[in-house]
Amino acid sequence: MSRRMPPYLALVPVALACLVCLAPAAARAEDKPKPAWLKEKHILEVGWLMGAFFPAKDHALYAEDRPAAQKAFKTGFDIGLRFAYLPLRFVGVEVEADVSPTKIDADKGARTVLFGARASVILQLPTRLTPFILAGGGMLGVSSKDSGVGKNVDGAMHVGGGLKFYVTKYVALRIDGRDIVSPSWAKEYGGQPAWAHHAEFTFGASFVWGRKGTKMWSKGD
Repeated sequence: MSRRMPPYLALVPVALACLVCLAPAAARAEDKPKPAWLKEKHILEVGWLMGAFFPAKDHALYAEDRPAAQKAFKTGFDIGLRFAYLPLRFVGVEVEADVSPTKIDADKGARTVLFGARASVILQLPTRLTPFILAGGGMLGVSSKDSGVGKNVDGAMHVGGGLKFYVTKYVALRIDGRDIVSPSWAKEYGGQPAWAHHAEFTFGASFVWGRKGTKMWSKGD
């Protein structure tokens, strides 16, 4: 008496045929080189920045006692240094420090210096023309004569973004802007919980170590 073959056994030849067809494709996939940006790790970028700093009129950068009237700063030239570490091409951390010589708008000739130090987390595309966003925190300070606003340092947060262009795998050009948020006149002196928003726009260049190419894909990178 013959026994009927179980239905699932009829699928065995079909499965074997699929494996035979897929084996060459799998082998080709293993042989295909990975994009350079997947292989790159521990990238360093060291550079400089310069641009303009636009202080908020309602800042709280006063030494001790609040003056009778707020004193706004003029727009100042901004210059600084930055250092970034990217464990992978698309994510990293960055620290920077900058100074901005300026004047107090209400007091003609009253020179003062604004300065800051910040740390950021960066997310960026792993391409040659690289859009990026960043966010972090740090400090914003002022140094002037007591007759101006004195000396003071406030905590600050910031968000921003910009573009990098990798001219070669060793040199990158960069432009970026950010909103720097610090305590305002009202917040610092017991008033309503308000915040001052400062703007910064800069461009600069960086030297790069650890990048294997400038493009996203393996072909021609």
